[in-house]
Amino acid sequence: MRKHLLAAPVLFSLGGVALAQGSVTLYGIADAGITYRSNERTGTTGAYTGHSNVGLSTGNLSGSRWGIKGKEDLGNGLAAIFLLEDGFDITNGTSGQGGRLFGRQAFVGLSDQRYGSLTMGRQYTSLDDFVGPVAPVNFIGGFGAHPGDIDDLDQTTRVDNSVKYTSANYSGFTFGALYGFGGQPGSMKRKDTWSVGAGYANGPLRMGVGYERSDNSKTGLDDPTYGKWQGTYDGTFNSSINEGYASAQSQQVVAAGATWDFGPAVVGVNYSNVQYRPGANSLFSGNAIFNIAGIFTQWNVQPRTHLFAGYSYTRGSAVEGVDEDAQYHNVSVGATYDLSTRSTVYLLAGYQHASGMTLDAAGNPVAATASVSDKGNGHSSATQSQAIVSVGLRQKF
Repeated sequence: MRKHLLAAPVLFSLGGVALAQGSVTLYGIADAGITYRSNERTGTTGAYTGHSNVGLSTGNLSGSRWGIKGKEDLGNGLAAIFLLEDGFDITNGTSGQGGRLFGRQAFVGLSDQRYGSLTMGRQYTSLDDFVGPVAPVNFIGGFGAHPGDIDDLDQTTRVDNSVKYTSANYSGFTFGALYGFGGQPGSMKRKDTWSVGAGYANGPLRMGVGYERSDNSKTGLDDPTYGKWQGTYDGTFNSSINEGYASAQSQQVVAAGATWDFGPAVVGVNYSNVQYRPGANSLFSGNAIFNIAGIFTQWNVQPRTHLFAGYSYTRGSAVEGVDEDAQYHNVSVGATYDLSTRSTVYLLAGYQHASGMTLDAAGNPVAATASVSDKGNGHSSATQSQAIVSVGLRQKF
C-alpha cells in the first residue's frame, strides 16, 4: 500500500525541507528471514577456515528499503520528478550502502511524455535498468544472482555524481545512457563511469541489452591503498569470485537477456561478459575475462503460489600465474506464497560448485572457491562448494 499526499497547494516536510504543489508517494519493503550458509569462510587471506552459519538476515527476496518519490506537473506533458530511497538492515535497524541516508537512490530531474527523462544524482546504470528486469534476480532476488553478482545484474552498485537519460516508450522500444563524473581535477575520464542500454517489450516477449564501463584505478598515486570504485558502497570485490582483480585499472560489463511469458510460466535466458583490465600497478597481468550464461523459469502454480528454478555457468579466463580457468556451476530454487497483495512468505535455496584456479585478494594463485548469492547476502566459502537456504517474510507498503 503506497501512501499518497496530494495537494493544491500541499506542504510536505521532511527534515525541514518543504515541497509544494504536487504529489509525493511514500513506499517501502521490509524483508527478513532465517538463513543457513555452509562453509562460510573466516580468518585472513591464505588461512581461511570454513564453518556453517545460521542467523537472521535482511533483504533475501527483496532489499529492505523505504523511499519517497515526487512529481510536479509543469504542463504540456513535462514534469519535475525526484526520488530518495534508503536501504536498511532490518535485523539491526542500521542504514545500508555504507551508512548513507539515501544510499539506494537519490536523484532529481525532468520527465517528458514524448522524449523521456533526464535525472541527476546517485543512480543505477542503464545496464541495470534494461537487463536487470529480464535477469533471474528480478524473480528471486539475490539468490538468483550470478556468482558474487559479478555482472551487477542484482543492482548492488550505484553510480554517484551521475547524469542519466531514459527515453520514452516508442512502440515497445526504450533506450538510455548514463555518465558518472569521476570528480578528479584535471581529468574528465579518471574514475568516471558510463553505460548505455536498450530494451524491447511486445506481448509475451521482453528483451534487454546493456554496456557498462568504469575507469576507476585503485593503485594510482592518488589512491595507493586500493580504496573503492566510484559508485560502490560495499565493495565490488567482496566476493571470492573477483577479489583478486581489485587492483584493475578498469571494469567492463556487457550483458543481454530475454524472457518469454507463456502465461502460467516465464522462461528466461541471459549472457554476460565481464572484463578487468590491469594498469601499471595492478597485481595481475593480462585481461581477466569472465563469461556467464544462464537459464531460468518461474512457474505460477496458483495465483498466490510461485516456483522458481535457475542455472548459470561462469568461466573465468586464466591470467598470468593461473594454470587452470576458474569455473562455477550455480543452481538456485525458490518458492513464494502471497499471504496478501502486500505480504509474501518465501523459501529460497542456492548451491554452487567451483573448480579451477583464480587469484586471492593479495594476487596469489589459489583454488577457486564458491560464493552463492549477491554481495549483500552472500558470504564466500572456504571450499569449492557452498549451499545457502533462507525462509522468511517480505512485506511491501
